[in-house]
Amino acid sequence: MCAKKPPPAELARMRNNPWLSRREKQVFDLYYVDNLTSYDVAAELDISRRTVFNDLASIKSKTT
Repeated sequence: MCAKKPPPAELARMRNNPWLSRREKQVFDLYYVDNLTSYDVAAELDISRRTVFNDLASIKSKTT
């Protein structure tokens, strides 16, 4: 997944969404802030890459 990184103001708004779960915030930080790949996020959190994609989709749906 090569999502275009949102501008800083949008990232802050997305990150501060109260509806994001703890893991979604972890995925968000690793993927968007630390610029890790989906493979690296999955390895860091010991979850599947499919779960990373699902979390990113959930983040997008909750923040748009």
